[in-house]
Amino acid sequence: MDGEIVNIDGNGNRVACLCNGPDNVIIIAGMNKIVRDVHEAVSRTRNIAAPPNAVRLGLDTPCASSGRCTDCFVPGCMCGQIVITRLSRIPGRIKVILVGEELGY
Repeated sequence: MDGEIVNIDGNGNRVACLCNGPDNVIIIAGMNKIVRDVHEAVSRTRNIAAPPNAVRLGLDTPCASSGRCTDCFVPGCMCGQIVITRLSRIPGRIKVILVGEELGY
């Protein structure tokens, strides 16, 4: 809700384009991704999105077993890269489309 975008990724390949790369980035997100602030976004991603995604991918991580983030550093950790996008120095490069329903984790 404060205008920042939080993305968490294991390898960084899915978040790299937010930092640098294509001339246009389009983010399509469901309303379940909207939270109050960065702290809540990191917590939501680590505790609500990462565990079922780790299960889906068949990863051997503590969050896949427990259903909650344990702040692990195991090889399959899904939270290796945490990218907080506060602004794009190229105006209009990042576009966010919010869909009025829940999408994904």
